[in-house]
Amino acid sequence: MANTPLHQQLSIMKQSFFDEGLLDHEQVSYLETLENEDDPDFIENLFTMFLRDSSRYIDSIEKALEATPVDYSVMERMLYQLKGSSASIGASKINGETNTLRKVFHDGDIESAKASLQKLKEEHANFKEKLVIYVRMLKEAKPSEY
Repeated sequence: MANTPLHQQLSIMKQSFFDEGLLDHEQVSYLETLENEDDPDFIENLFTMFLRDSSRYIDSIEKALEATPVDYSVMERMLYQLKGSSASIGASKINGETNTLRKVFHDGDIESAKASLQKLKEEHANFKEKLVIYVRMLKEAKPSEY
């Protein structure tokens, strides 16, 4: 990465994600090795897809948890999807909150599951707010093709 002020800012921001426990350093480092000249926007696209998909999973989880009776098949499927996608990009806090929600849900404690979902939604909103800025800056930092 070039040593421009924008690149320095990106580096500092990414380090803050690691320091805050939002992202797992090892997983992100691995993902960065997959980005190459054939797919120079790999990380940017991966984070963008995660933000889109994770929002959809959380909405589905919330609807399933509010249904009477609770839609267990949707809950299970969406929790599994969210756990997998958050682990694959290294979204540590979201993965942790998803695991907590899965546990209380599997224990049959619907009220605790609803409280856990609220914590997950808050963590996701915080992560999304920061990651959207990071992805926008990644786009700006790409060299112009013209």
